Amino acid sequence: MSQSLPVHAILLAAGAGRRLGYPKAALKLHGQWMLPELVRNLRIGGATRVSLVLSDLAMDAIADLGMPEADDEWVNPTPELGRTGSILTALAAVAENHAVMIHCCDIPLLRAEVVGRMVRAWRKLKSPHSSLVRPVSTGGRGGHPLLIGSQFVNELRQFGPDQPLRELLHRHRKSTLDLQITDDPGPFIDVNTPEQLTLIESLLTP
Repeated sequence: MSQSLPVHAILLAAGAGRRLGYPKAALKLHGQWMLPELVRNLRIGGATRVSLVLSDLAMDAIADLGMPEADDEWVNPTPELGRTGSILTALAAVAENHAVMIHCCDIPLLRAEVVGRMVRAWRKLKSPHSSLVRPVSTGGRGGHPLLIGSQFVNELRQFGPDQPLRELLHRHRKSTLDLQITDDPGPFIDVNTPEQLTLIESLLTP
């Protein structure tokens, strides 16, 4: 399929991080702020546009760090209503013919290579506009990001803010490509607590 099939990435960073102790938008690993890295890796991997969704609390948390170089930033005024509400906030910027790639900032080890593999696999499908792609571990565990063909974006627009994204996967399981990622744990590692952060840092080389 054509390399020009556009992919609009939405990076979710509005979470309060109550278990972590601070908003996840400010997450650092070995002192490195991860949000700009995620924006960069999404773009290098093949996203034609990157939208960043924050909350007022997240904006305050990163005020001294600057703003990642996303194509646009959105503020979800009610992130407590559900994560999908942040997706809906940014969908206003997504063109009708664009696929959407959704990633969460609490999965900080996503590399551009994985994003690229997903985009290339999606573009090679017979019907990319009516397909979804997700990374899957050797054991069958699903990870992030999720790539959604443009045909399903309007369906996603009808979701409620507390409606989990996995419902879209369940509805269109036969249209979903499970792309095995066996050499990179990044898509499957999330950070929700200080203990998880400490563990991940202990496994990484500074």
